[in-house]
Amino acid sequence: METYLIVLGTFLGAMAVMAVGLLRGRALSGSCGGVGPDGESIADCLCEMQNAPVCDARKELMALARRKAEKDRARQLASK
Repeated sequence: METYLIVLGTFLGAMAVMAVGLLRGRALSGSCGGVGPDGESIADCLCEMQNAPVCDARKELMALARRKAEKDRARQLASK
């Protein structure tokens, strides 16, 4: 039981420390990258910071994945 209370206190303390920024008026903001609610890429920090060939390949893969998802969605709608 003592271990549980120590762990609980540690987690609550960590959450309180993270909340200090919110209490001082800083807005929450996500990291760059990820996808929005519509499934589109929000940003790609690495590609924005440097023009790397990897970014071009990644963009091609994302376009391919998007086309495949559209085909799958159309196939599902047609089967209903």
